[in-house]
Amino acid sequence: MSVDDMDLDPIPEILRPRLRQHLEALDEAGGLSVDLQASDTLRRSLPLVWTCSDFVAESCLRDAALLPWLAGPGRMLEPADPAWFSSEIEQACGSCADDTEYMAALRCYRRRQMVRIAWRDLAGFAPVEEILRELTELADACLDSACRRARQGLSARHGLPRDAAGAELPLVTLGMGKLGGGELNFSSDIDLVYLFPEHGETDGARSLGNQEFFIRLGQRIAQLLGAVTVDGFVYRVDLRLRPFGESGPVAVSFDAFEDYLQQHGRDWERYAYVKARPVLGADCFEDLYRNVLRPFVYRRYLDFRVFESLRDMKELIAREVERRDLQDNVKLGPGGIREIEFVVQAFQLIRGGRDPRLQTRSLLEALSMLAGQKLLDQEAVDELRDSYLFLRRVENRLQEWNDEQTHELPVDEAGRARLALAMDAAGWDELKALIDQHRERVSAHFQRLVFAPAGADEEERGEQAMEILLRRRLDDAQRAELLQPLGLVEQEGVLKRLNLLRDSSYFRHQDATGRRRLRTLLPRLLRDIAGRPGEEETLARLIHVLEQIGGRTVYLALLNESSVARRRLTELCARSQFLTDQIAAFPLLLDELLDERIFDTMPTRAELERDLRERMSHVSADDPEEQ
Repeated sequence: MSVDDMDLDPIPEILRPRLRQHLEALDEAGGLSVDLQASDTLRRSLPLVWTCSDFVAESCLRDAALLPWLAGPGRMLEPADPAWFSSEIEQACGSCADDTEYMAALRCYRRRQMVRIAWRDLAGFAPVEEILRELTELADACLDSACRRARQGLSARHGLPRDAAGAELPLVTLGMGKLGGGELNFSSDIDLVYLFPEHGETDGARSLGNQEFFIRLGQRIAQLLGAVTVDGFVYRVDLRLRPFGESGPVAVSFDAFEDYLQQHGRDWERYAYVKARPVLGADCFEDLYRNVLRPFVYRRYLDFRVFESLRDMKELIAREVERRDLQDNVKLGPGGIREIEFVVQAFQLIRGGRDPRLQTRSLLEALSMLAGQKLLDQEAVDELRDSYLFLRRVENRLQEWNDEQTHELPVDEAGRARLALAMDAAGWDELKALIDQHRERVSAHFQRLVFAPAGADEEERGEQAMEILLRRRLDDAQRAELLQPLGLVEQEGVLKRLNLLRDSSYFRHQDATGRRRLRTLLPRLLRDIAGRPGEEETLARLIHVLEQIGGRTVYLALLNESSVARRRLTELCARSQFLTDQIAAFPLLLDELLDERIFDTMPTRAELERDLRERMSHVSADDPEEQ
């Protein structure tokens, strides 16, 4: 078999010279006539894979044993599992005499596995979900191996870290981001947080405090994985998500971690810790997760405040995108992967405390749970899922070219032809149209769910002008002037109710956040009641509901964020004092106003029973209010 026997017809002309160069090098080494004869799978897929990945081609040329290894039974067509990754890494690295030899062997192992995964992806032998899972399990195996190696070296000098009862303590290592979610991309950093159960000392002759031992252990793991040698690196390790970031210690105790979350934990960290998964030390982490981390991430109430912080985070990212000209970035640019992550994680934070099914680290699992949860309709869920998987495929194909952490669409002709080929598109124009279609769809969902609806600018400006209605220095004439654009029929009565609200103990006792949310909400309620029969009475009932809500300003956030819930509350208050009293007595009923079905379809008895069983199955036995 020679280079001329290879079928290069599917390869665009602009990409053939580079491929021929690689094939001729393989032919000179005898690989065309020996290695490829053993596997029809490899022979047929090689031109496509090597054209789309210089990393794969050069790795195969560099390691003469790699193609025969790939041709092994089931190597390419069958998915790997964690046990196989662990056995392979033990075979590759278990007998290394020193750290230098170990680091070389681990890098060779990682390269071989990454070639196998890239080949499976580019050749279409596995769906993207399977590829992301294998990438995660490979990283888990490498991390476990590096931890065991580093711990062995440290304990030989300083002994083992132990608790007050003498039991050996592990390093609890949290995988964050896509590593934590089990959806790692091809050339990703791995974000880690190191924790240990308690302080104490090691039991060796040269004893260390437990914290110092675990700091050194964490640093050594990062070095074993991240140091760049002649063989490359395994993973870039990012430790900046730890408590206090780069200024904080590399490893902290469980107690210090709990104190940090309670005193200093910020909204962006709630988003980050949705993904936190114990890659190492899982057995010790269970109680800490249940008692500390889960209550920090998932609040017991409907937490619509997350949209406020989400908008702030998105604004920071948007400024960074503009500053660095990242419009063609499939992760951070408009309609990119990050916007899908924001939507899903925001709804997890809003409802995860009430619905444990949403307390999953996997974005795809969480997304599937959102349909029918008064959050997203099935069509939106399907579209976001399709776009997420498509953009993750694009992300991997970009990174598989040269094993580089990039998310930028190519600007050169060869790069565009290569990406189109990797994505099985007829050409760049077809692929770019598909990318734009997915990004526009994601952006539309993101804007609708997180920001104000399109076309609402003028209405918003009017509402912002009325946010000073409750200021004491305004007299009735000034308030009447502010209300004039609404066209209220019972303006005098409405003004009377506003004055009563301004002078009420409810308003006086609101904190700064509550007052801000109330000032934002009030003009929106007034706009909703304008023109209805009984404007004053409807407003009085709405204020009664607000007063009964009291200091639980998350409900004000809910009404600000959901125009649907706000309008339905207004309608119910306009229709019935009884319904008003029910909502005032049980503010959790505001959640029901998000369900589009309540005004459209009368439920059957069987549906009510099923709904009740489902809700009660998620209620804690020691929470009578929620019961």
